[in-house]
Amino acid sequence: MGSRRRPGAPADLEELRPGRFVLHNPAVGPALRGEGVREGDRFTLTSQRRDGLLARLRARGFSVISLADRIADLPALPEALPTGALHLLPLAVHERVSVFRGEPPAWHPLTATATPTHGVMLCAGWIIWKRKGRGPGSYYLVERGGLRPLSRDKALLQGYAQIGAHTHVLDVVPNDQGEIALPDLSLPHDYAIVLGRIATYHDNHWLIAATDLRLVAMLLGRLGYALESTRV
Repeated sequence: MGSRRRPGAPADLEELRPGRFVLHNPAVGPALRGEGVREGDRFTLTSQRRDGLLARLRARGFSVISLADRIADLPALPEALPTGALHLLPLAVHERVSVFRGEPPAWHPLTATATPTHGVMLCAGWIIWKRKGRGPGSYYLVERGGLRPLSRDKALLQGYAQIGAHTHVLDVVPNDQGEIALPDLSLPHDYAIVLGRIATYHDNHWLIAATDLRLVAMLLGRLGYALESTRV
């Protein structure tokens, strides 16, 4: 059945947004009848038999990528590292350092000491972002012997591992339209791409339909965070 799949397509049926799919293989079409609305190679699921439908497609040999599948394939957190004693990191005059921590997790600037040496106090095991002035900066793991350079994504994954040794809770509050507002979190690139398929970014936060909160909870759960809303 996969022989009719569009060249280069990742699957026969791919979920682009919650309940909204693209057919990369027209042979999938007949199996979707009565389950939703078909418009060319786009399909909107309207039935309540989502899990059963996807299971039947896979049983018939079709490849399906759902948003839940994408979440399951996101990079896992590395092992949390032990933290050590505080030590001073000397800085140039225009250098700034932020550490990844807090509720919600974010880059928090550190205050430099004035004497006897201009610098910041760091612990081994911290994840930091160091930059000069307003430049893009670089990411590091603080070690006893100095700083180990990391890519942004590896820094964020290690940062979430460091502060997520225990599950943390993010409070989410529905607005008047019943959408849930989620803070603008610093996320690894692949996580941000998948979240962008589920939620809508607006005015420095994410808006999530109540029906899609489960997917966002799955995504953030991989980073050690749970969502909590008293009105959903």
